[in-house]
Amino acid sequence: MKTLKNDWKLGAAVGTALSLGSAGAIAGPHGFDLHNVLNGASASFAGTSIAHTEDPVSAVFGNPATLAQYFGGTHFMFGATFYMPRAQMQHDGSAGFAVTELNGAYTQDSAGVAAPGLSTFNANSDAYAFDSRSAQDLYAVPQVAVTQDLSGLGIPVVLGVGVTATNGIGVDYQHTSNSIGAAAELINLGVNAGIGMKMSDTLDVGVALTITYAMLEAGLTGSGTQKHDLGFRGTIGARKHMGPLTLGMYYQGELEHNYANLHVTSMHGKRFAAGLDKNGASSGGQEDTDAITNAMNGKCNGDGAGVLGNVCRQDLRVQQPWNIGLGMAMDMGNGMLVMADFTHKAWSDAHFFNEFYDDQNVVSIGVQKTMGNIKLRAGYGYADDPLLSQVQQGVEVATIGGVSVAGNTYSSPMYGLFMSYFQAMETPVIYKHRVAVGLGVESFLGVPFLSLDAHAAMQLEESKCFGNGQDSYTSSTFDSTGAAKGIAIQGGLAAEGCTAKDHSKATVSSFHVGGALTWAF
Repeated sequence: MKTLKNDWKLGAAVGTALSLGSAGAIAGPHGFDLHNVLNGASASFAGTSIAHTEDPVSAVFGNPATLAQYFGGTHFMFGATFYMPRAQMQHDGSAGFAVTELNGAYTQDSAGVAAPGLSTFNANSDAYAFDSRSAQDLYAVPQVAVTQDLSGLGIPVVLGVGVTATNGIGVDYQHTSNSIGAAAELINLGVNAGIGMKMSDTLDVGVALTITYAMLEAGLTGSGTQKHDLGFRGTIGARKHMGPLTLGMYYQGELEHNYANLHVTSMHGKRFAAGLDKNGASSGGQEDTDAITNAMNGKCNGDGAGVLGNVCRQDLRVQQPWNIGLGMAMDMGNGMLVMADFTHKAWSDAHFFNEFYDDQNVVSIGVQKTMGNIKLRAGYGYADDPLLSQVQQGVEVATIGGVSVAGNTYSSPMYGLFMSYFQAMETPVIYKHRVAVGLGVESFLGVPFLSLDAHAAMQLEESKCFGNGQDSYTSSTFDSTGAAKGIAIQGGLAAEGCTAKDHSKATVSSFHVGGALTWAF
């Protein structure tokens, strides 16, 4: 039979889950990686662009071998996409209840609140429940690229450079008190430089370097701040022409960023649980701090000592995954072009994200009908849900310190519950279906060297419940009782179409519109 004395650890961990914040903004079927889904004409094809592109930005930021399409002078593209996400979070109150009213061997509160099983305000966990929509709404994503043909110099090469957002997430629940100030935003602005070379009449190859300026803000009340970092990744690709059929492929390396002193790991020093035991304060049980202390090694930055060193901050290392993509484009005749892409994303090899995600496969198709100077376009994309069915205790982020709803500071390990709640906040990656349409106009406004690409797209609504998958989790070194493995503290969300063991439910949808002009001269 479950009691609050056994379950206090469960809720305390939930409250920490928002510390690295939650994703919501510029995310879609490729997780946080955009892969041309917002760029130029490719946005009309749901990002399909590995074997063939219709705009310079997609060549610069996609398969670099497609740069070889842009022989014949200079092409300059300028445009933007406006992206509107919708993220709704329902939570059963475990987070606010735990960090406000419960305390014990793994969680320490600076105000010395009551021992496990006793309520400071005599409120149930549902008093801390919330149903909130993220306040992050409209994002403007710029796209700029230029390609230059060098064949006039006697070398069959096209150079390409560009700037756009390559990755992005964002959510804001700070307007909801019981969220404990949850908010986060990650924006990676990518500067790409690539070379496409024609090796023969039927073979193109390319290579590109991406330099990203990343900005990350993540945390609960009192736990996080904004940091930035530079990252680098490389891409190689090839295209093979076989009559009306073109095949393409590329490999893209991992993208790593390191954020110094991103968030608070403890409000009570490296051994914040000292003096408390598994069954609560002063109960005479065995102290269980070794696993926590070992996990915090190297993750407590600061130059203070004693009480002046109680606030620990840590650096965070985050990787976007390596990717491999295959694509085809078929000229069907009569102005009809059909394309298809397959992309594999190795989240399981990406540091930090491999604690939440499994590998992901994404497929997309695009069609284009050319009628004079008008091009009608449509696309569809489908992606696996990359979220792991069960998560473990935190490794990269092992502990967290924050401020409760009542204003008391607390410290807690990253239990299975924390990780499950963090998954719930990563809602945009559960998108499965993207539908897009678009229009291309050559000689736009009667100008022979100017073309227009415009699109509109939506990601269909998806919902997912979180917590029940943690029921069989038993391998925590932080929590020998299993009470904080990741299921709901009390009644859960059975009334919301989930189960009594689910603590959160996420519902997401989005749409985007955009346009770009390309000058060819």
